[in-house]
Parts: sequence; structure tokens; C-alpha cells
Amino acid sequence: MKVFLNHQEICVGSRVTLRDLLAGRSMTGDGTSVAVNNRIVDKEEWRETFLANGDKVTVIKSVGIK
Repeated sequence: MKVFLNHQEICVGSRVTLRDLLAGRSMTGDGTSVAVNNRIVDKEEWRETFLANGDKVTVIKSVGIK
């Protein structure tokens, strides 16, 4: 199926969780915030959040905050 990751179309398997998608792209570190279809998803929910065809995933990574 196709999803959009930061506005870029990508193909993923049919039963992919948000955690699977992010881990496969090394995007799971501290300071990572994620929204699916403009809804923020808490990090604790990534493993049980399954993606659907056409979903729009936005990943924001904070840097340099002390």
C-alpha cells in the first residue's frame, strides 16, 4: 500500500504499524514527534497504530535543546 511520509509517497506492506515504519528508517529516537493524518500519536501508541492506504505521516525531530 502507499502512504506519505513527510509528503513523500512510499510503498509499505499491508499490515505495517507506525513503529515498523519509523524503525525501518531510524526515526524512533528521543525528540521524535509523529502525526498521522494531522493527529499526534503518542510514542506509547506507535506499536498498535496500524497504517492504512493513503495515510499521511508527519515526523518532526527536535535537535539541540538543552
